[in-house]
Amino acid sequence: MKKLKILVCIAAVIVCGICIYSFLGGNEVFDGKFKNDYIAWYFLAKGIFCSLALYLLVCVLEALSQKSGQKQGGE
Repeated sequence: MKKLKILVCIAAVIVCGICIYSFLGGNEVFDGKFKNDYIAWYFLAKGIFCSLALYLLVCVLEALSQKSGQKQGGE
């Protein structure tokens, strides 16, 4: 489970990084301007949501596997 958690955390950081990059590119920050584009804000929100959902899913799966292990060990 540890390897899965590490891989999912790396994937969550990559997803968030890609979405932050698309947010900055969509708002023309790299050109020295700031254009308030609603699609760029959507990608930022989607990236934050998806990366957090990936991380929380692994935490829930880890907790369920520990609970399942305790339940089997106690019987």
